[in-house]
Amino acid sequence: MRRLRRWIRATRFAARQNQGVATDAPRFNFYPMRPEPNASIAYVVGRLGARVGFDPSAAGLTIAWDTGTWFSAAAARSLPDSALNARCLDISKATVDRIWSEVSGYSIAVDPLTTEGPIVVKPDENGTRGGRVAEGPILRRVPGMVYQRLVDTRVGDRVLQIRPVILRGRIILVYERWRPYPQWFKGPELTVPRTTANFFSDDEAALLLLFADAIGLDYGELDVVRDGEAGLIYVVDANRTPVRPKGLPDESVEAAFRPQAEAFAALISR
Repeated sequence: MRRLRRWIRATRFAARQNQGVATDAPRFNFYPMRPEPNASIAYVVGRLGARVGFDPSAAGLTIAWDTGTWFSAAAARSLPDSALNARCLDISKATVDRIWSEVSGYSIAVDPLTTEGPIVVKPDENGTRGGRVAEGPILRRVPGMVYQRLVDTRVGDRVLQIRPVILRGRIILVYERWRPYPQWFKGPELTVPRTTANFFSDDEAALLLLFADAIGLDYGELDVVRDGEAGLIYVVDANRTPVRPKGLPDESVEAAFRPQAEAFAALISR
């Protein structure tokens, strides 16, 4: 029923978007799933006056769209070579950390059976709630969970997470996301759009883009944390179907989505 409700919301969004839009307007095709109206890309197509379609073989820009962790090989074969995220087949937490380790030279993963002190325990699957902090070492591993060291990102009485928005080898903007300490994984949020230079050096930005290319993420968002003591950054999550961030004030919507719309406009005009 949840999947059906999502399909209905997405289909209604596409119908509303296409109503009154010129038939020769730029076209965004999504496959195999359809974006819901809270998807970030929905705000982009609205600003561009673009049409929404679901045929990957049609003219226009195609985006591989699946909210799951793994993108099926069969669906990938139906996509044109130019489709965004056509290579992004696995965004599980374990794969994210493995690829981050390969490009950066260091990992956030720990052995929970031997690591002492606080560790993060969370589902390997993308978009699944259940993250928590446990005191290591623990007695046994749980299938389907990953284990990472807890990176202390506190600034005063708040917890900071950084989320760069990626499009075809560029960081378009960065979301500064805050939660009250000690709510590491849930709770009220405040999200503020910022520039790349507010958070990353040129070398760090290049490293993030290298990771995005390695995992096949042409469009999407990364969850990044910085170790306040060592200064190192870690990519802990990759999202190829981002939604409007929680805690984004209405007065910040334009600052968040105008740069994204401009970047997509430049992409489809090539």
